[in-house]
Amino acid sequence: MGCKRSWVRVGTTPNALAGGNRLGTRLCASGFSGGTCGPRFTMGALNPGRPVPFPKPELKKVCFGPSYQPPHKSEKGVTRFESRCDMIELAIAGHSAFQVNRIEKELPEPSFTARTLGELHTRHPGNEFFLLMGSDCLPDLPGWYEPRLVVERAGLVVVPRPGVMLWTADRLAKALGTTEDAVRLQFVACPMIEIASRELRRAIADGISIRYMVPRAVEEYVRERKLYTAG
Repeated sequence: MGCKRSWVRVGTTPNALAGGNRLGTRLCASGFSGGTCGPRFTMGALNPGRPVPFPKPELKKVCFGPSYQPPHKSEKGVTRFESRCDMIELAIAGHSAFQVNRIEKELPEPSFTARTLGELHTRHPGNEFFLLMGSDCLPDLPGWYEPRLVVERAGLVVVPRPGVMLWTADRLAKALGTTEDAVRLQFVACPMIEIASRELRRAIADGISIRYMVPRAVEEYVRERKLYTAG
């Protein structure tokens, strides 16, 4: 798949938490957002994880699952998986509805959304999953690994991006070679902070402060570990 992403699993309703299943007995929904979850993700892509106006069900808990080995990047070009998880945990600290999940570390490489969704359905039967993405990623979906399995296993929740034409369910279905009924597509308005990864990396490499681009804890983590520096 060509678009950067990380998966997000939406958890349970309050009543479900009393059930015997560790994740609750009445599971809700799931989505996917972000990228490989580097520093840009921690500020620019967190907003889609916040409560959004779903028709049904309403999001209650979100798990951010970084891509362990993105198919569009070589291993040398990706920050360590645990470092990316650490940055997300720092960014979401204090948000009780947010969690980090490391499921893709347990799956075969490279990491594919279709494969991750399949594993999530196996582990959490009865749960309903959604793929959360920006509208700029939607046209890339037909080029992903097993794209028809992606739309079969998850509904699509798309956040409009400035200057990007919105694809209809009919257009996406035609691109996938399936029927419109097979595509569960909805658009949600969500505040976005547009920060490009390359801008962050360039600023860090040039010794420029990224204090107002990422949470303070993430800035300190990046500085202390000398991540993304030229050296």
